[in-house]
Amino acid sequence: MPDYYVYLKLPSFLRQWLIHRHGGNEPVELIRGSIESMLLERVTMMPPDNVKPARQQEGELAVCIPISKYHDIRYCNYVSEIGKKAFVELLENDFAIDVWNFLNVFGNVNKTRKYLIYAFMEQHGIVEDGTCWDDIAKIYSHKRNIFLTNQKRRERPLLSKRIEHGKR
Repeated sequence: MPDYYVYLKLPSFLRQWLIHRHGGNEPVELIRGSIESMLLERVTMMPPDNVKPARQQEGELAVCIPISKYHDIRYCNYVSEIGKKAFVELLENDFAIDVWNFLNVFGNVNKTRKYLIYAFMEQHGIVEDGTCWDDIAKIYSHKRNIFLTNQKRRERPLLSKRIEHGKR
């Protein structure tokens, strides 16, 4: 059976991470049962009559559409723009979780964060191209700010209860 692909324009770090996560080959063959594979199975449909098969453009990553028990990929091999956006959003969320899980255990590490991010990149198949480190640092910083804001919200009710009871 011939392979069918969906072509995605991804940031460099996300592209390298996805390739590494699913075996290190291009085109990417998603691991069966992975959340990425399951989502792609769900958003694949029959192509509309007026749509020609997509061709890979410069800078796009080819991802093999997984064989599905729900439909025959010889006929249902089209992923709409909304389906592609959902897939990319899932990848971004998964990547952010990987970054958080790797870096969060070190707490407030402003000075040593540089090499921790490089270590994360090394372990996840990401080669620095001038933007990867900055993008990953921004993602981690954003997630850390959300975490710290949530921590403060959890502590506020306790503080107000102490004030009410005269305990400070």
